Amino acid sequence: MEEPRIALVELVDKIEQLSQFQDRIDFPTSVDQIWETFLADIRNLIEIDTCALFLVDDSTQEFVLTYSVPGSEAATAQKEIDYQIEYGIFPWILKRRQPALVPGFAFDKEKSIVMLPLATVKRTLGMVLVHTPIQESQITRENLKLMGILIRQCSLVMENALLYERLRSKKDSLEKANKEILYLSQRDSLTGCYNRGYLNEHLPMEIKRARRYKHAFAVAMCDLDHFKQINDTHGHQGGDKVLKHFVRCIGDIIRTDSDWLARYGGEEFLLVLPETSLKNAHLLCERLRQKIEKTPISVNGKRISYTASFGVTGFSTQNDRETLTQETLINRADELLYTAKENGRNKVSSGPFDAGKNN
Repeated sequence: MEEPRIALVELVDKIEQLSQFQDRIDFPTSVDQIWETFLADIRNLIEIDTCALFLVDDSTQEFVLTYSVPGSEAATAQKEIDYQIEYGIFPWILKRRQPALVPGFAFDKEKSIVMLPLATVKRTLGMVLVHTPIQESQITRENLKLMGILIRQCSLVMENALLYERLRSKKDSLEKANKEILYLSQRDSLTGCYNRGYLNEHLPMEIKRARRYKHAFAVAMCDLDHFKQINDTHGHQGGDKVLKHFVRCIGDIIRTDSDWLARYGGEEFLLVLPETSLKNAHLLCERLRQKIEKTPISVNGKRISYTASFGVTGFSTQNDRETLTQETLINRADELLYTAKENGRNKVSSGPFDAGKNN
């Protein structure tokens, strides 16, 4: 009587341990963690040569090999599941949702195969294939019962993990889409630099920040010289390539972590230079002017040389006038650009922000 009682106690202990499967999983969890925990438990129930996890692909509804232990048996496990689906009692096992001993096709037929359906009341998640050296006649109903408890516990945890993963993936996709929409809404579709909407939203913020912390600040109105002539000579395709080239030239030189460029309209661009003195802004624009002048482009085998003019203005740390706004600063830069054009184009004209004049 003692031995049956000990066996019963051991069985109850095993059932209790398997029932605590979820307690050994940290949430939110991953398929990796669930699989590792499952492997530890299945090895306590039955000797295994190969154990493979097949999960259902949501889009194709096919059983996809996700893990195989050992990895060297992955190809054989894949063949086995394919044969089981094609020729075996695979559909019956899924419908019954209970572990089943099945004859093997790809694996050594001297050994046994146990199929463990990974399923809940709501859906089928996959299938676990266990290849064991134990003879089929030696696998008891108790073994199958315990494996059934384990796979049901695993299925519940796996369903929650896959649901969480799908929700997180959708959230990430939505966030990515929103970021892409925001990016596109702020960019000029042709050149890729910022557009007028971004300028109108962010330039006042840059001015306010510079004034609050008493930092130097500068802007430059940039205009491509004789752009209409470029369009007339080389067509709009040539003009578009010139605009793109212009933006690339500026991007090669400015500080990408603080400076930024916005298309103001047509061939006019506004270069925003936080924490930059008027003198340094002038020097930067002179570098840009020279780079553009010395870097022609080719369109349909034809060489296009072009130049640009710059109107640069800004204020120092001592400037704290209430009349300083986006409009007055841009107007001042535009006046200086006009001066550069009047002086023969391909020039940089700079001067301090004159609040009284622009008020």
